[in-house]
Amino acid sequence: PGAAGPAVEERAPLIDASQFRPQIVLHDLAVVTDKKFVTISGVVFSRSPVDRVHIGERVARLRPAQTADLLRVAQVPEGAKEAPYRVYFEVPDAKLDIIGANDLEIRAMSTNERFSDMHRLTIIRKPASAETGS
Repeated sequence: PGAAGPAVEERAPLIDASQFRPQIVLHDLAVVTDKKFVTISGVVFSRSPVDRVHIGERVARLRPAQTADLLRVAQVPEGAKEAPYRVYFEVPDAKLDIIGANDLEIRAMSTNERFSDMHRLTIIRKPASAETGS
């Protein structure tokens, strides 16, 4: 009565596909500003060519990462050092629409249809000071 079916053998996945997703590293930037526009940049480490990087509703400019770009990376994610594609991305004029918290979602896509994790960046725009006149 109540005989169980054949035992299911648990196995580790043959390939951990997560290591093949692009990985984003943002360059340092101020999280509080009185400016209406900010520059957001960083490097994508990927095992396949990077097709595009979205920052909010914008598509970032891409180019191969240069030594100076890589030196600005505070910490390379685990497994990313072996990634053959290193792409610099930049949106030089990301708009901060409101005074207060502005959330920007950042995601990279590679040509083999793999997506990076979604990064959410919050930048606080404070009212402009009287000295700057902005």
